[in-house]
Amino acid sequence: SHSLITLAHHTRSSHSQLKYAFFGSVLGGGIYSGFSNYEKKMNENKTPKAVLIRMSGNIAGGKGSKFGGSKPLNLQNYSSSLERAFKTENAVAVILEISSPGGSPAQSSLLHSKLLHLRKKYPSSPPVLAFCTDICASGGYYIASACDKILVLPSTLIGSVGVVSPSLGFVDLMRKHGIEDRTMASGKSKVGDHPFAVRNEDAVSKKRAIMDELHKDFIGKVVKARGSKLNHAAAASYQRSVKGESSWNLTSYLLSLITFGVFHHSEGGEEDSPLFDGSVYTGGKAVEFGLADEVYEDMEATVKEKFGSEVKVVEVKEKMSMVEMLTNDLGGGFGVGRELGTEIADGFFEGIKENFEASWGNRP
Repeated sequence: SHSLITLAHHTRSSHSQLKYAFFGSVLGGGIYSGFSNYEKKMNENKTPKAVLIRMSGNIAGGKGSKFGGSKPLNLQNYSSSLERAFKTENAVAVILEISSPGGSPAQSSLLHSKLLHLRKKYPSSPPVLAFCTDICASGGYYIASACDKILVLPSTLIGSVGVVSPSLGFVDLMRKHGIEDRTMASGKSKVGDHPFAVRNEDAVSKKRAIMDELHKDFIGKVVKARGSKLNHAAAASYQRSVKGESSWNLTSYLLSLITFGVFHHSEGGEEDSPLFDGSVYTGGKAVEFGLADEVYEDMEATVKEKFGSEVKVVEVKEKMSMVEMLTNDLGGGFGVGRELGTEIADGFFEGIKENFEASWGNRP
């Protein structure tokens, strides 16, 4: 009797597990089918498209929260979106709408390299345009420099080609309150420039060398991407006038041309240029100095002006996880909201039909 009860219990448990697995596969298959149907329709549609990817926030590693919210700007979170954008048929442009103050040098470099790789991988791909909004500084500009053109608003803050390592020291404060640092380390350079210890000049020198190396890499990428567009002399003349060292005139410009012109750069002194000293500029000045190409007022209007009034701006996003689908707006996962929601709903019911037929269709 006990064995029969146990057997019945296991049988019910197995049926429950099969039921949950079945409906789980139906739901997952339906959502996947909806995304696939939408992506297929986007490619089948012959309307010319400007494929938009919004890149905003701090640049850092990590996937981000599984419960929604903003994700860090990095290669992991944007790789597949970039791939899909470059593979989209009938695309006349790939648009990156960038608003980022910067962050991780490594992730900035990875995204920069990814864009260059995709442009090489798809040689017939459309031009890549960076539309900068609030801020495109440091790592944000690193990414933008890999695009064919950089467009800015008059109020965009852009530039900041440099490297920073914030640091504080608490030695005197700790001593005042009777706090003792008992940090232990193996390896004399392991602790580095520690905030709880007296400043170590050797560690500071090593940190400076690392920062200089990162800075030179950043400069090299920008110089390679922007080349002769960069107007170091005009930037130097402007900076001299801002500091009150001289008026903004031909003499000032010629002096800057001698200081930061062809002869200076043939000797490899780019890091001394005002364009690469970490300075930030407004959109108009950035165009004047060659950090950007054009000023725009409205992205969609500019796209239609460049590529034709029939062009449709289509946004591409990362495909969301199941939890994200449940905690975010249903239509926010890939494209244009309501249309995608319809495709997911259609895919859901199509998934039910396919899974039902696969699981039960051949049962006697």
